[in-house]
Amino acid sequence: MQEAVLKIKKLGAPPEGFESGGHPGDNGFPSDETLDLWDQYQDAVVAICQPVSWKEAEILIKCCPTDHMAGIEWSLLHCIESCISNHDLLETPDGLEKYRNLINGCNSAMMKELLLERLESYLSKHS
Repeated sequence: MQEAVLKIKKLGAPPEGFESGGHPGDNGFPSDETLDLWDQYQDAVVAICQPVSWKEAEILIKCCPTDHMAGIEWSLLHCIESCISNHDLLETPDGLEKYRNLINGCNSAMMKELLLERLESYLSKHS
């Protein structure tokens, strides 16, 4: 298990508010504590080596950002998607169902939607 994945597991899903600035009356800037957590989260995400294992993807899918994070959400999405490059998962109905179930376990509606859209796009091009 990669240390970076374990760090994300420990941190959990990052706090919201990057784009909105967090709390009302804070001049549109996230708090120092929030920025600190984002920095830790971002450092961990960029340290992940791809492809990730299925077990690592199961951890990452439960720690997704629920809000935009200046692109770091895309880096995490690519990490999660990389778990299918280890297998021919999308080549069989059982494998496809297993991957859909992984996506459906996502803690973030935003990330779940992106992963499902990308899966459907892939399937429409490769069927």
